[in-house]
Amino acid sequence: MQEEPGDRAFMARAMALAEGGRGRVSPNPMVGALVVKDSRIVGEGFHVRAGASHAEVVALEAAGEAARGATLYVTLEPCCHTGRTPPCAPRIVQSGIRRVVAATVDPNPRVAGGGLAVLREAGVETVVGVLEREAVRLNETFFTYVNCGRPFVTLKAAVSLDGKIATSTGES
Repeated sequence: MQEEPGDRAFMARAMALAEGGRGRVSPNPMVGALVVKDSRIVGEGFHVRAGASHAEVVALEAAGEAARGATLYVTLEPCCHTGRTPPCAPRIVQSGIRRVVAATVDPNPRVAGGGLAVLREAGVETVVGVLEREAVRLNETFFTYVNCGRPFVTLKAAVSLDGKIATSTGES
């Protein structure tokens, strides 16, 4: 499906919401979601901590009945498997959401397009790729772990102006 006017602005808001989970959701990714009806935000949320309700569920609960016929913006494809919480994709279908805009597909093999498939099979319009680069960057530690099987590592080194890390005698 096609991107619509306003999709980027609403997705940017979802990205900002996702930041609320920084440092608290590991090993899960940071996810933000919002429900929009008639160009108005009627519900929003983010994944607060590992084991807590996912962003989509928080946003749907905040929206209540206003979710019916609305658009859900989410920074990562909704899950379709049961872990510490029930899957989000069936909950989205039950809520009556008409359209889901996801920034990127979840690289986790337990999801990897499966959440979007559940939505499409239920007749929910799906759009993927709105602010995708930004969404991957937001969760680069999660993507590195899932895609490469290793932790995301940041290396810092201190050197003197001449590029040395110690003197010739080994002192620093």
